[in-house]
Amino acid sequence: MKNKYFLTLLITFTAIYLPVQLSAQQVFDVVSIGPGYTNQAFYSMENGEQANVSNTDWDLAFQITGFQATILVNGKNNVRLFKSGKSVNDWSALSAADTVGMLNPGNELLNQDTSWWSGAFNITADPANGFDLGWGVYDFATHAVTGDSLFFMKMSTGEIKKVWIQSLMNNTYYFAYANIDGSAEVNTTFSKSAFTGKNFGYYSIATGTTLDREPNKYTWDLSFAQYMSALPFPYKVSGVLANDSVSVAKAYPVDEQTVTPWGLTPSYYINTIGYEWKAYDFNSNAWLIQDSTVFFVTDRMGFLWKMVFTGFGGSANGNFEFHKEKLSATGVQENGGMPALLSVAPNPASEITQLTLYVKNYNADNRISIFDLNGKAVLHQTLPQQEGLITLPVSTENIVNGTYLVRLLVDGKLTMQKLVVVK
Repeated sequence: MKNKYFLTLLITFTAIYLPVQLSAQQVFDVVSIGPGYTNQAFYSMENGEQANVSNTDWDLAFQITGFQATILVNGKNNVRLFKSGKSVNDWSALSAADTVGMLNPGNELLNQDTSWWSGAFNITADPANGFDLGWGVYDFATHAVTGDSLFFMKMSTGEIKKVWIQSLMNNTYYFAYANIDGSAEVNTTFSKSAFTGKNFGYYSIATGTTLDREPNKYTWDLSFAQYMSALPFPYKVSGVLANDSVSVAKAYPVDEQTVTPWGLTPSYYINTIGYEWKAYDFNSNAWLIQDSTVFFVTDRMGFLWKMVFTGFGGSANGNFEFHKEKLSATGVQENGGMPALLSVAPNPASEITQLTLYVKNYNADNRISIFDLNGKAVLHQTLPQQEGLITLPVSTENIVNGTYLVRLLVDGKLTMQKLVVVK
């Protein structure tokens, strides 16, 4: 019954934002991914652009952290993936004859633009089998993933390769690729340990080399790039994808000057900003920005930003123009007024995080709790006998990786914020 009550609170509270008004200032910024959208930019709401790199020099991206063993293909670079339907025992015999009828658009496997963790190599996974990862099957006893599928990959040159992701064990991916006639076969490895702190490490089949393209995953919030979207059919779009653990709420149609995030539902779909805030007008031969549209972005540190796009340069220069305004740390509160929990940082946390609190009146019932998303408490801690602004360190050393809710009871009011633990 307690869990049911907590989950009711969770659903209610996580569906709304309550901003704490700070001395906000609107900032104009431009992110450019270059003519023809050739680059990818990684952007921090707090610190601006963190990296701007070529987006046409890689073919495969391997997940570094997490448990999905995600593998992406570079749709921007016109890389296309298809499942062969053949057993791994057929690797040597796989030939051009096996591609007949297999390489049509209806069979293409795409990265999903709603999550970083659903790559083209993974989307054929059986949802009823939690150990099926698409390209292979996870062995609970050995903690290895064994490849059970063969793929055809159409390169940007039009050349067809056959690809076999053989295994993932001891933080190393083993894989093979060759020309469709079996010539120029390469058997190689990809070590996750070489890319610590990144979401993905990258590999170029064209050059046979690994690439370190991303900044540290904790330093950026948004990716500006051209990418494949399913739409009703596969199509390259230019837009903005959020980093993992960054939430976005879209407000439309609204008054851009007066809108607040109150009552909006934050989304963790990475394409919530996406590409549909702009459209090409063939009559005026210009890009038009959807007016009355505001995005509220909660960055990886837990701060809330207001973002309004003001211009788009298209393929001529790849410029994204926008205003941003830092509103606050985010929190949700039961009874209105100023939230007691102003910020949780660092967030994600590894060994320790700090809570910034505002306590108007101390009493012995003031306390901090951390719950997992099933409503199970993993930490209870009383507050010091202080009033006013307080900084409180909280150890996460004994909390396993995952997403949690920090629940603060102060002055008879309940405030919650999300906390992500990653080690």
